[in-house]
Amino acid sequence: MRKIISFALITGVFSVSFATDLKEIEKRLKSLEEQNQQLIEEIADLKQQVAIPELGQKQFSGMGYAASKVYFTPGGLSIGGYGEIIYQNFEKSSRKDITDIYRFIPYIGYKFTDWIILNSEIEFEHGANPDRGGEVKIEFAYIDFLFNKWINLRVGSYLIPVGITNLLHEPIFFNSVNRPEVETKIIPTTWNENGVLVFSNLEDWNYSIGVVNGFDYNGFSSESWVKGGKQGGAKAYAEDFAVVGRVDYTGMDGLMIGISGYTGNSGQGDGFDGRVSLFDFHFRYSYKQLEITGLYVKGFLSDADRISLAVGQTVGKEVYGYYLNTAYDIMPFIKKDSSFSLPLFVRYERYNTQEKVPAGFPKDDQYDKTIWTVGLNFKPHPNVVLKADYQFRDNKAYNESDIFELGVGFIF
Repeated sequence: MRKIISFALITGVFSVSFATDLKEIEKRLKSLEEQNQQLIEEIADLKQQVAIPELGQKQFSGMGYAASKVYFTPGGLSIGGYGEIIYQNFEKSSRKDITDIYRFIPYIGYKFTDWIILNSEIEFEHGANPDRGGEVKIEFAYIDFLFNKWINLRVGSYLIPVGITNLLHEPIFFNSVNRPEVETKIIPTTWNENGVLVFSNLEDWNYSIGVVNGFDYNGFSSESWVKGGKQGGAKAYAEDFAVVGRVDYTGMDGLMIGISGYTGNSGQGDGFDGRVSLFDFHFRYSYKQLEITGLYVKGFLSDADRISLAVGQTVGKEVYGYYLNTAYDIMPFIKKDSSFSLPLFVRYERYNTQEKVPAGFPKDDQYDKTIWTVGLNFKPHPNVVLKADYQFRDNKAYNESDIFELGVGFIF
């Protein structure tokens, strides 16, 4: 009997001890599982921050897809960019034909938080070979503070929000091998300056208004008007500032329509104003295979007489330019449901950098230009384009050399 009782007691003690140990083991296993899950989540989050995401065709506040990439990343580093390689054949001209690594542009961004974002664009032009006119420069570098959809703040060197191409200068956004000439001679694309900008990111209406350093009149010219006076934020004179503003409507499918303006002095402390004012109306409309883009811009320069004397050439006191570009994708007629696209396009441009000149200065009709550009694009991928076009060029003084162009462009 004693043996039975002793065995029962011993068995009970071991049972209680085993049950206690089992519960402890289960508790520890559960704790290890929780820690393991936490590690898995942390590793996944780290991968998101370190990995460079693929480019999606999304736009932030009117900028191009690659320039907008950092805004749609989960966090941390973002790398994107674009490039253009071109060939130009100058018909009936003494100019030699060229081929050129025209641009290679990396975008480097960093998402500190969902509302503090660094974005930058570094440009390598003409192979970055200084012996061949190449250069390396910063096209923009700024920090955004994103408060909400209605009001946000940009601080640093940013793209001036005037026209179409200055914000959308990635090669898939324009059909020709080179950018529309109206938006390089009258609106000096690509154009960035140092300052602050308040802007929105809404679905239907968007605005931006900012202050930047002004032009430096010493770079103004007969051919390119104020383009040579943009300072790009590089030790920029800041005796004079300018105000820039823009409003766009995108509430209708396929439509973007808006106005923009810029005004500010360029004298930079040299005893006169030299006020530069630019105003434009622009639109883009897409419906099925059709896309139509148009822009009109008018510019004014005060003290054009004093500036012309200073730079040694006639600088226009009034200028203008406009273009209309129509493109139609014919790929559905060749192969229905193809993922490729093949838009044919035609563009008419007219501009004059000397529409009016200061009294007593000669006016040169060669700067009153008309350009017809016809061509086609082939897009084997939405972010890659092969281009070919022919420019029929003329001006009021003489017939210019026509130009045949080939190009390849890409964004990533």
